[in-house]
Amino acid sequence: MSEPNHFFTRVVPAVLAAVLTLPAFAQEPGELWEVTTEMQAAGMSMPANTQRVCSPKNATDAPMGVPENEQCETYDVQRSGSTMRWKMRCSGSPPTSGSGEMTYAGKDSYRGAMQMKVGTDEMSMKLSGRRLGTACDAGKVKRHIAAAQAESAQYQEKFCQTGVEAMTAYTFTGGAGVQCSPKYKEQYCAALRTERGYDKVADFGESAQVPAQMRSDLGAARAVCGLPATGANSLEAMRSGLCRNALAKESLVFLGRNCRDEGKDLAMRECAGRNYTSPVAPKYAEFCNAYARHNALPETADNSAQPAEAQPADPKESAIKSGKKALRGLIGF
Repeated sequence: MSEPNHFFTRVVPAVLAAVLTLPAFAQEPGELWEVTTEMQAAGMSMPANTQRVCSPKNATDAPMGVPENEQCETYDVQRSGSTMRWKMRCSGSPPTSGSGEMTYAGKDSYRGAMQMKVGTDEMSMKLSGRRLGTACDAGKVKRHIAAAQAESAQYQEKFCQTGVEAMTAYTFTGGAGVQCSPKYKEQYCAALRTERGYDKVADFGESAQVPAQMRSDLGAARAVCGLPATGANSLEAMRSGLCRNALAKESLVFLGRNCRDEGKDLAMRECAGRNYTSPVAPKYAEFCNAYARHNALPETADNSAQPAEAQPADPKESAIKSGKKALRGLIGF
């Protein structure tokens, strides 16, 4: 079960808002009802919440507080005298299901209860309503609801688009409380196969201490995109292919940052053994800085105390070893 504070600050207000979104369609005029809800969940109770709701005047039923939108449906509705029973379910994140019962006192008031399950959490709700009879604009309620839904949809679209741009895997795991269209996850996984996308994700580093649904590192990306641990379609195979292409087309920054083995020969040739009298060529400066974080260049042995005959005979090996410290001094690593 979720922590109580999290449940009451995020889940319960969302459900309460849905329950009070009554079916005020384009029927006018309307009349006011006073609707009161009481909730219990996660071992805690919320104070009674009373709101005035404009219901269409010629509606066949009093406003009973069942969510009605494209993600929710009411089914298995049964009537027995003045009592009505129903079941409901809503898709989305988190999914919601429940059942309810309402007893009407004529057309002027009602009392009832609902049992709901929101994700893995359960809640109970008491409902009551009474007709106030004051005239109101039922269409205005509908317009307000439509505007709020449009604003929410716009925010969700922007959030999902930003997740693709920033390559944040948690955007597509439900960890942020938003359910993105499958097209955005497809765009994310396609971007992961590019230098730009892979580099962004790799730069997040390891985040094993972060909850799985809020991670954006390479492991999270592999899970979101359903990549195998090994083989031709694995993340490592993807990286290796990007590195080969980066080497071929001299995409040097990506090569330096992500391709320790594939870029080593170039690093040995253009980065190792450089000093102030033989600096790194400007073309390779960013590559050398990026590659230095791999710490893959050989250490320089201190042979100053060795007799001359003990020094390495291979000039190439000697140049490599003597170049490492000079490179570190030159590029700051």
